[in-house]
Amino acid sequence: MNFQLYMLTVMLGAFLALPASSAPAPALPSTLKPEPHQRDPYDWNARHEAVKKRNRSVKPEYVMIGDSITHHWGGEPSGDGRKAGGASWDQLFGPHAVTNMGFGFDYVDNAYYRVQNGELDGISPRVVIVLLGTNNLGHRKDTPQACADNIKAFVLLVRRKCPSSKILLLGILPRKEKDLAGPVKETNKLLAKLQNGKNVFFADPGKALLSADGVSPKNEFMKDVVHPNAGGYEALEKELAALLKKMDAKYRGGKPAGKQA
Repeated sequence: MNFQLYMLTVMLGAFLALPASSAPAPALPSTLKPEPHQRDPYDWNARHEAVKKRNRSVKPEYVMIGDSITHHWGGEPSGDGRKAGGASWDQLFGPHAVTNMGFGFDYVDNAYYRVQNGELDGISPRVVIVLLGTNNLGHRKDTPQACADNIKAFVLLVRRKCPSSKILLLGILPRKEKDLAGPVKETNKLLAKLQNGKNVFFADPGKALLSADGVSPKNEFMKDVVHPNAGGYEALEKELAALLKKMDAKYRGGKPAGKQA
């Protein structure tokens, strides 16, 4: 064996011996900039630390990662005490250990930063629920493709952090601004393509909020242009409970408080 062939054999052997986890992460989309923020009145960094602290004592069966829609729903850590849908949150998750990783005004970029910096470390939830993207479309005015690309990168990150978890990716909820109905619909079509039927699943529970025009949410379900009220959260709870029952044989939520088996 000549020297060049010998060195090639050695290098190839070393490469094959590397553990899978040492493989470089795929390049991020150019529109995804992982970073913290402080666009909302609550203390973003303090909430980030509270989630990591909770993970040291609570090993959640379910985690929901999102923006203010998730943040204000219910559960712990609450952060600002609004819990606009607290009753439906309790009904959705029943007796299960669950962590609310919703952060008000998060873009996908900010959620990526949070997970990249410890929010899923040391835990292995059975299902990670992801509800992100409305601020990318509504506030930052990302294109549907850019928004979907960023969420795809986020899903891949969650898969690397929690390889044994199932991911339930939710479509962006309808907003009252009719000019955003098209971008929301188009983004959700792109997100639906990310499911594989094995460990990544897509659903669009926001359809339960739509009015007869099939575009805008019913006023009775919305507190403002984007956030559900208690009734809206209740409608979402029913949709998610049905999904979790299909995904996880151990799911025991979806029942009124005090009536869990």
